Amino acid sequence: MPSSRSRRSQGASTLERWHLWCGLVVMVFLLLAAASGIILVYKKPLIHLVMVPQAELPADYDITQMAVQLDVIATRIAPAQRDLIKAPNPEEPYWTLTGIDKQQIQLLAIDTLEPYQHNLWLLDIFAFMRILHTELFTGVIGEGILLVSGVAGLFLCISGIILWWRTKRSFRWRWVFPRHISARYLMHYHRHSGALASIILVVILLTGSIMLWQKLVSPLLSPAPSTLLPNHLEQVIPSNSADAAPSQFLLAAHEFIPDGWPTYIRLPAVNAPDASIRFRLPNEWHPNGRTSVKINSANGDITLSARSDEVSPARRLVNQLYPLHSAYGMNAVYVFLVFLGGITLIWLSLTGGISYFKKRSTR
Repeated sequence: MPSSRSRRSQGASTLERWHLWCGLVVMVFLLLAAASGIILVYKKPLIHLVMVPQAELPADYDITQMAVQLDVIATRIAPAQRDLIKAPNPEEPYWTLTGIDKQQIQLLAIDTLEPYQHNLWLLDIFAFMRILHTELFTGVIGEGILLVSGVAGLFLCISGIILWWRTKRSFRWRWVFPRHISARYLMHYHRHSGALASIILVVILLTGSIMLWQKLVSPLLSPAPSTLLPNHLEQVIPSNSADAAPSQFLLAAHEFIPDGWPTYIRLPAVNAPDASIRFRLPNEWHPNGRTSVKINSANGDITLSARSDEVSPARRLVNQLYPLHSAYGMNAVYVFLVFLGGITLIWLSLTGGISYFKKRSTR
C-alpha cells in the first residue's frame, strides 16, 4: 500500500501534468489577451499625452453647456457617425463619438467641437486592440475562446500556487527580477513570478471570465430593477416629441439624476425611438456609471434604472467587474497593478512555453 508521501507525490505529479497541458492549450490566447490588455490599460493617459495634450475640462463646465453642445453635435454630424456619444469628463476632457460600425471614433474639442486631427493612428491602434482583446476578431467564437481561456487561466493560477507551495521556502527575489535571464532557470522564473502575481492575476481573469459568462451564457443576476413612468414626456419636455432637441432629452434625464454626471448618450433614431443617457454617480468606481434614464420619443414613456448606489450588494459587486478588470476609473496604484499583471501573464506564458519546448527538443 503506497505511503502518504507517495500519494502526495503522485497527486502533485498529476496536477503538474494538468497544469502543463492546460497552459499549452491556452497559452497563445492568454498571450494575445494580455498583450492587448496592457496597451488598453493606459488608453486614456496615452490619448491625452499623444493626441490632446492641451485638453482640459473648464472649471465652470456644466450640464447646461453640455446640452447646448449636444445640439450642435447632433446637427453637424450624421447619426451613423455618432451612434454612441460620450460626454466630456475630467479624465476625458473631450467628446467621444463612436460610429455604428464601432470602428469609427472621433474626438471633438470642447471649445470648438471640431475633430482632433493629430496622431489619429493611435485611435486605430486602440480600436484594433479592443477587438483583439474582447473577441479575437472572430466575434462570438472569439469570445467563447477567451471565456474558456480565462477559466483555464484561473485553474493555472490555483494549481500553480499549490505546486509552488511545496517549495515556498526557496523563494528568492532574484527569480522574480533576474539580473541576467538564463534559459536554465526559466521554470524558476515561472514559478516564483506566478506566485507573487497570483492575486492580481486571479482578479483580472475572474472578472474577465464572469463578464464573458454574463454575455455569452447567462447573467448572474436578474435584470436590474427599473421604474416606468408612462406618458411622462409632456412634463419634462415642453414640446412635441418629434421636435424635441437632444438637449431637452439630456436636461430632462438629468432632473431625475441631479447628482450624476452624464457619460454615454444615445439619441433617438429611425428604428430606435429611445433616448438613453447613462450617469456616473459621485465616488462610483465604474467610469461610465451604471445608472440610466431612457426616454421614448414616440410615446413619452420614461424608464429609470435603480441608482447604482441603492441596489443590492450582489448587484454592486457585479457592477464593479468592469473597473476591476480594466482598471478604468481606479486609482493609479491599482492601474499599475493591472498593467503589471498583464506583463506577468505574458512572462508566465513565455517562460512556461519556452521551457517546455526546450526540454522536449533535448530529449
